[in-house]
Parts: sequence; structure tokens; C-alpha cells
Amino acid sequence: MDTIWMTKIIDYINEFPLPMSCVPLTLKSLLSQESIDIPDSKINVTTQFEKNQYKNGYEHLHMLMACVPEKDIQSLKVLSESAEGTVKSSTPICDEIGGIYPIKTTVSGYDYIVASWGDGSRYSYNLAEKVWMTLGLSPRVVGNDEQKIIYDDLSLPIIGVTEGDIASEFEFKLKRDVYWIMRNDYLRKYLWMTGCYGVRVFFYEAYIDDSSEVRQLINDNNHYNEIIGNGWGELDIREVDGKILLQLWASVVAVSPVLCSEQDIYSLIWPDDSQPITPKQVRDIRSNKYAYLDDRFLEKYEKNKVFNAVPSKVYNHFSSSPSYKGQWAFRDCKRVGRNIIKVPFYELYRGIPDQEVYHAHQYAISEEEFVARDSSEEHIVSKVDRLLLQLIELSENLPKLVEAANGETILPSQFSEFERQSYNNEGFKDFPIIQRMAQVAPLDMYQQDFLSRCKTLNEIMVRLKVGTLRRVLRALGARKDEVANLQGLKLLQGILNILEHLNEQFEDKSALADSAKMIDWKKSNTTMAPLFVNNDLRNADSHESIEEAIKVLERLGFDTSTVSSGYGKALDFLLDGVIVSIKSINRNITDVLN
Repeated sequence: MDTIWMTKIIDYINEFPLPMSCVPLTLKSLLSQESIDIPDSKINVTTQFEKNQYKNGYEHLHMLMACVPEKDIQSLKVLSESAEGTVKSSTPICDEIGGIYPIKTTVSGYDYIVASWGDGSRYSYNLAEKVWMTLGLSPRVVGNDEQKIIYDDLSLPIIGVTEGDIASEFEFKLKRDVYWIMRNDYLRKYLWMTGCYGVRVFFYEAYIDDSSEVRQLINDNNHYNEIIGNGWGELDIREVDGKILLQLWASVVAVSPVLCSEQDIYSLIWPDDSQPITPKQVRDIRSNKYAYLDDRFLEKYEKNKVFNAVPSKVYNHFSSSPSYKGQWAFRDCKRVGRNIIKVPFYELYRGIPDQEVYHAHQYAISEEEFVARDSSEEHIVSKVDRLLLQLIELSENLPKLVEAANGETILPSQFSEFERQSYNNEGFKDFPIIQRMAQVAPLDMYQQDFLSRCKTLNEIMVRLKVGTLRRVLRALGARKDEVANLQGLKLLQGILNILEHLNEQFEDKSALADSAKMIDWKKSNTTMAPLFVNNDLRNADSHESIEEAIKVLERLGFDTSTVSSGYGKALDFLLDGVIVSIKSINRNITDVLN
């Protein structure tokens, strides 16, 4: 066995002079070793914060992580960097050319995970060059108020391997708390490759509760200052203005250079199976063995732009098969029922990174549950596809209506960006807003997610160009001043009112030019109600306004009792209603022209 695995780690909690019941949880965690059991857990590798400055509940911590070889672990003492909390303090003095060459930045001679610099007023942080280059990580910066840098492993990809705050300042108090975290498996991989342990080098102070254990320690002097164990810590406890102040400078071994267990996709037991699936089973292309996944498995890919998760339509079947930059792709992930993905095991295990198979396994359901769900129920992608087709048809029908009314030629693209040729060639690919609308919509959808989807639906509708819609009404005989202040939904409602009147009177297209003068085309039309309700929900800013909109849906036939378990059915009903509204306009255009 590798000797580095056999190094005995000091029991810091047992050697600490006070029981853990007497100290804050922050200190207990600083004295504890990190578990190897959860590979994707996040480990603090650099921290600087201050809470409740010199008040009850006061805590201050600055900590960095050093990489210490196994041979130095047993004799490790408090490193001097614990006093400052940064790898480097201030800047070097140089009086001659080359005076500081070669530059060797270390933590008392050891490497570090996060490079940090500070001078007491300004602090800056970044992942150490050795770390990100050794692990092959790629940075991306989050700006504005957050000012973070995030490192990803884009080879797989693993998003958010390491992340932390770029900078902070100190002027009487710390301007911004600083936290740097790193995935357990990646940190251990780096430590394993370098043969080092991850050591917390820190200073911590806090007010602690006055107790008999504390009083016994500080005796009559109201002050305790001692070196702990073999010198790994220096503890100072004193009474200050009637409060007990604890201060600790320490170097604590936190992470061992032991690799996390690798995932084994052939150890997974899928629903309906009692034994793990075998390589022979998944390599049999003739097998009819399928995995059934809740479609929330797609959320990871839909919400991150590094993946391609655009649904596709093949022979009236919809597929949602995520892929990653040409490096790997799921295949044959068919939608069946409202929220279920059906995929052959042969395809699920073919050329997909292990962590993606594990991800899919988390959303697996049994065939019994699949049968219990209605596999004929329409899913969100199908609904959005019907919506898009109606919008495309509307953009094609409105020019025909204008041409029949006054001979004017208007292109479909002048009504909206939704063009049939693009749809036929690429499906949803050229329409990002349609992709967003078609993302996973669970039945137990939260209210805020429902309102967000209503906002997206409204954004789709406002892609219909108002100026061109006004030209339609003017072609039907409306005066310019009548349409000047009307927006999209009112204009569409006016067009529908005129068309319905013409068709009720069995008028032909010869009556189009003066048709607006025949009726009050500005009146409300119940067929358009879903569109107006959606617009109200888009603007909903209180619980009361949302309830009022839901009541309108109830009057249109929606069972409001379903919202108690989520807003998925409400979205279905609203989306179906909007599709019917647009379809009604298209049907009436076709009827009057024919």
C-alpha cells in the first residue's frame, strides 16, 4: 500500500483544550478532516470573513490552504501566513535590475491552492497557476456586483470545479466576504498527483459563551495562552469587556491525497432490475431494453449554454437528446407522455461520459410508473411546436389578407421572425425564445416558474411586429388614427373581430377593403381571452393579481384545484388556449379568402 495513505493524522478536536460544545461550529469544522465519500462536495480552500464585528456572535476568519508533503506533516507547526491570511503580503522592495529573480512565491516554502495577495487594505485572489494548468481547467468571470471567477473542466464538462471571489477591501470593516471552494474529487486529484496534503493555515477569533470549562481553563488570570499539541496551534482565550474572546492561529491537515472512488456505471441498478446492468446487456443492439427517465433529467442541459439541448422532430416523434460540442451526445431520447423520456440502454451507454450516465440514473423511473402515467398526454415540446406552426401560418396568412384587400405586397418576414423555411431546415434551432419556451415544464411547477414561462410566452407574441399589424387593419378599412395607439393583442383582436363578422355574413374577399366600417371591431372577443390573461400574468406582481388571473382561467374552463400541487396544468391550459386563439385567426383568414 502507498505509504502516503498510512500517515496518521492528528486528532485536532481531541487535542483542543476545550470540548467542541464550547466553541462555534465554524471552529469545529476548521479542526475537522474532509470526507472522501462525496466526490462532488465543495471544500473551502480560502476564506476571509467577518461577522457582527465585536458584538454578540462575533466571528472573524482568514484561511488559506497549503500543499504540504507527507514527510512534513507530523512536524508541521503554525505557519507564519496564518497571521495575514494571504500567500503574499505587500510588494517586494527592489533596488537593482533582476533583484528579485527568480520569483518564488510560497506559503512558508509550500505550494498553495489559491493565490492571494493583500496589504491590509486591498485583497486579490485567483486559483494558483499550477492548479488550473495541471487539472486543465478553463476560467470564466462573473462580473457586476458578484465579481467571481469560476473554473470549469470543459473536457467532460464539469461546471464549477472551483469558484471564488476575485477581490475585497478593508476600511474599518471587510467590504466583501471571500469564499473559494473546490470540488472534493478535483482537489484530491491534484493533491494525489503532487503527493501533498491540503493544510488549512488560518487565524480564527470569536466571542464564545462563558462556561465552567472556559473558566477552568483561564483560571484566575482571566487569560489563557498556550501552544497546542506538537505546535500545530496557538490558542489565546481572555476576558475582554465582560466577554470571552477566543483566538486561534493554526495549521490543520484537512484533506488527504487519496483519490475519490471512480464511478462505475456497471454497478448501477436500474428500476425493475435486481442486479446491476452488465456490459454485455448494453452492447446488444438487438435488445429491447429501455430506460424511462423523468424529463427533469434535461434541466441540467437546457439551463447551461455549453450544451446543445434543442429538441428535434423526426417523423412526428420528438426527441430531446443533449450533446456537448461534438464530443459526445445522447441518442434516441424520445419523448413519450408529458414528462417522460424513453431511451434504449444501448444508446444510453454508448459514448457517453460516466458522470452523464449517473446523472440520467438519478431520474430513472420504473416501467410500472411509466405505465401509470398517461403516455398519450401531450408534452411541452409538442405544444410549443404547435404554437410555432400557428405563428408561422399567421405570418403567411396576413400578407395574403392584405393583398386580397388592397393589392399591397407584404412579406411574411415583415410580420415576424418565425419563417417556415428555417423551421423546415432547422426546427427550433434558429429560434432561441422558442427553445426557452419548450424547456422542461413539470406538473409540480412552482408559481414563479409558471410566471416566468408566461413572460416568455408574451415575449413570443410581441415578436409580431406592431407596425405591420396596423397596416393590416388599415387595409381592412380602419382609419390611421384608430389604430395609432393600439398594441399587438388589441390589433389581433380587431382583425379577428372583422374576420368573424365577414364569415358570419358569408361575405367574400371583395368586402375586405371596407370591412372595418361594418362593426365595432374594438370590442372584446372571448376567443382572445387566453392571450390577454397571459399578458396580465406576465405583469403580475402580487399574489392577489395572480389569483385574479387564475380565476379568469377558471371561467374559461380551467380546474383551479390543480394549482395546489403545482402550476404545470395551468401552463398547459393557458398554452392550449393561446394556440386556439391564433388558430382561430388563421382559420378565419382562410375561410374569408376561400
